[in-house]
Amino acid sequence: MLYLAKRCYSAFPRIERPTLEQIQFANRIFQQPATFVKSIAQPDQAPNTTYPEVAFVGRSNVGKSTLINKLLNRKGLVKTSSKPGHTRLVNFFSIGDKMHLVDMPGYGYRSREEWGDSIMGYLTSREQLKRTFVLIDSTVGLKAADLQLFEFFDKFAISYQVILTKRDRISEKKFQENKEALEASVFQNAVCCYPQLLASGQQRKSRRAASQAAAIDEGIQDIRWAIVNAAGLCKPPSGV
Repeated sequence: MLYLAKRCYSAFPRIERPTLEQIQFANRIFQQPATFVKSIAQPDQAPNTTYPEVAFVGRSNVGKSTLINKLLNRKGLVKTSSKPGHTRLVNFFSIGDKMHLVDMPGYGYRSREEWGDSIMGYLTSREQLKRTFVLIDSTVGLKAADLQLFEFFDKFAISYQVILTKRDRISEKKFQENKEALEASVFQNAVCCYPQLLASGQQRKSRRAASQAAAIDEGIQDIRWAIVNAAGLCKPPSGV
């Protein structure tokens, strides 16, 4: 019971956006050198370190590799592909010897069947894993496979947080509708879901404005802070 209390969230307080100071701190962490560490097929092959780890999972072709490249400011560090199921192994990336980002194989297109006991074993037994970020395509919304994954995380007391991707592919009105529907669906029954829904990609109207063409993606900043906070690399914001 103590284990559940440590890793899960029984109440859902309002989580405010990070402060400017917190954003700057997280950005400094992500400005440190990022390198590929290794790929593994079995949990016992994971790096023998004590660095905190955060993992990224999602349906095939949801944009995991693209998001990690944006977070690290390293185009091409994580290989991307338009072919579903491109990521087959568990890939570890180091940020300045501070923590590891873990790119997991996608599920759907039969790739979830290929997870098997090895990947499930990593998620359920890895002490260094502090939070798993579940990516959901905002143009599609929740699917049965996503809900099954949430149930799995809740069953095994695995802390997770949802990130909506491809925000720039739909209108802001549609995005907000999908976001509200997802919040109602997930947070109502969630046990271990962190009560803050994140998003990557700028709003369409912002992308159209020439004056904001080079604007910093606030979603990326929020995700960076969430990662740093989850990894325990700094003091969490008030109320968390």
